[in-house]
Amino acid sequence: MTERVCGACGAEASPPFRAPQPEIAPDLDMRPGEPARSTLRDWVQVCPNCGAAAPELSALPSSARAVAESEEYRDLGTSALEETLELRRWALICERTGDRLQQAEALLQAAWAADDAAAMTEAAKLRTEVAALWDGTTDVELGLRRLDALRRAGLFEAAAAWAATMSERGQDELARAIIAFQQAKIAARDIGRHLISSALPPPAHSPHVSHGQRATTGFWSRLFRK
Repeated sequence: MTERVCGACGAEASPPFRAPQPEIAPDLDMRPGEPARSTLRDWVQVCPNCGAAAPELSALPSSARAVAESEEYRDLGTSALEETLELRRWALICERTGDRLQQAEALLQAAWAADDAAAMTEAAKLRTEVAALWDGTTDVELGLRRLDALRRAGLFEAAAAWAATMSERGQDELARAIIAFQQAKIAARDIGRHLISSALPPPAHSPHVSHGQRATTGFWSRLFRK
């Protein structure tokens, strides 16, 4: 068996945590359903030697050590909400090592942790950062997730504008259904969590998560995994 070591410092590292397969539809921002949902606190590992944080310590670049030893990284211990700390530290490592997409994922997961802690102001702030990182994306999945981040952050004007932008691009039937659902929630000034199944009334020919059917390719296949 190949030895696992922290990519930042070379200390022994544990295998990454594998969440159980979700049995319930994900949220509109793709937070997985239960039982995976409740394992969020286990998704990030912390190296006992250098303190680097990541879902898989062995995948970290060596440059992550300098980030983990930085004053900014240490300061998160006193400035960040405790429930979001390790996710925020992972986000900082991603930012400093140039992984913008993973930085956004880490910050969104931190927003989920803030949700669980009923820290709504912190969750909104984190979602605002995520939306900024995904600004201008042409990827359908990221575009839909950005729309949810904007709405849940209470940025209703920006969310309405982004929904219009996505609609103008010409989307498939399921994406149009999600956009229309989000537009209704934006008009109602709703910042709440909604399952993706709530946005998808059963169409005649397309897969529908609430019926337990599986999509085959692309974004829609991701509805069924973390």
